[in-house]
Amino acid sequence: MIQPHREFWPVLGGLRFLLAMWVLFDHTYNFGPAERAIPVLTRSGLMAVMCFFVISGFSIHHSIAMRPEGYLRRRLLRILPLNALAVGIGWFGWSVLGLSGGYGTPPVPPSVWQFIGCLLLLEAFLPIMIGFLYPAWSLSIEAVYYLLAPLFRKLEGRPHVPALMIASSVLFVAWPLFRNEYVAGGSSYWLTGIVMLWAWLAGWIAYAHPGHRRYLLWLGLAGLASIATQARFFDVTNVSSAAVNAIAWIGTLMLVFYRIGHVGGRVAAMFDYLGELSFPLYILHYPVLFVVSSSLFKAYPDLNAGVAHVAISLTAAVLAYHLVDKPLRKPDAGMGQAIRAWAGRRRATDSGRGELAEAAPRLGTGA
Repeated sequence: MIQPHREFWPVLGGLRFLLAMWVLFDHTYNFGPAERAIPVLTRSGLMAVMCFFVISGFSIHHSIAMRPEGYLRRRLLRILPLNALAVGIGWFGWSVLGLSGGYGTPPVPPSVWQFIGCLLLLEAFLPIMIGFLYPAWSLSIEAVYYLLAPLFRKLEGRPHVPALMIASSVLFVAWPLFRNEYVAGGSSYWLTGIVMLWAWLAGWIAYAHPGHRRYLLWLGLAGLASIATQARFFDVTNVSSAAVNAIAWIGTLMLVFYRIGHVGGRVAAMFDYLGELSFPLYILHYPVLFVVSSSLFKAYPDLNAGVAHVAISLTAAVLAYHLVDKPLRKPDAGMGQAIRAWAGRRRATDSGRGELAEAAPRLGTGA
C-alpha cells in the first residue's frame, strides 16, 4: 500500500468542492423558477454523489490505516454537528417560525419522530426522510459505511471486499429491473445503501491498489453501464449530459487510482479550504434554501434566482465551517474535550477575550 503524497490531498479537496457545487447548481431548479436556475448540462446530482462516495472510501481507508485510534470519534465529530445544525435549521423554520408555502415545503407535515430520526441519521433504515433535509440521504448511508470500515480493514488482502464491490455494482446496474424509481428517491435508503456500496468501495480499493488496471477497467465499465441503464436517473437526455456523467465518473476513478495531480503553496491552501467547505455546503444548502424560499423569496419572488441560492448557500457554509465545524474538530481530543473547547472558544469570542483566538490556528480538522 503506497501512501498518497501530501500534495495530492488538496486536489481531492478541490474536486469535492466542485461536486458539491454540481449538486447545488442542480438543486437551484428545486427552489425557484427553472428559467432563473443555474444552467447545467445535467439536472441530476446522482453522479456527483457517486463520486463523493469514491473520494470518501479513499479518504476513510487512509484515515483508519494511518490513525486507527480515535477513528470513530473523528468521524462523529465530522458529521454529527453539521447534521444537527441542518436538522435544527429545518426544525426552527418549520416548527418555530411556521414557514411553509415556499419551494421545498414537505407535502406531509413531518412529525417530531422524523426530526429525531433525522438527527440520528436513521434515514438509511427508517422511512423518516423530511423533504427539506433531502441531501442527508447520502450522509446516512455514508455513516453506515464508516461503521463498516473497521471490518473492511480486517478483511484487507482477502477477496471479500472486491466480491462485495462487484456484487453491489451488478445490483446497481440492474436497479431498473427490480425498482422502477429513482435510486435516491425513497423515504428510507437501506436498499440504496447496498446497491451504492460499490462506489464507496471503489475508493477503498483504489487506496489499497494504486494503478490496478483490472479494478479500474471493471469499475469504469460498470459506471458507464449504470449511466446507460439508468439514463433517466442521471438525466441523460443528449450527448452533453451523457458525456458530463461519464467524464466525472472516469475522471474520479483515474484520479484516485493514479493519484493524479500535486499542488502546493497558496493553490493547495485554497483547494484545502474549498474542500473543507464542501460538506457544510452539501448538507446545509437544502434546509437553508427552504427557510429562505418560504420567507424572503416568498415575500419578494423577484429575488428568487439561482445566483442568490448559490450566494446564500456559500455564506451559510462558510459560517458553519468557522463557527461549528472547525472548532469542534480539534485533533487528539476526546468528544467532551472538543465540545468544551468549542464552547470556550464561543464564550471567548462573545466576551472579546483573545486568549483562545490565538490558539485557533492549531485547531485542525483531523484525518
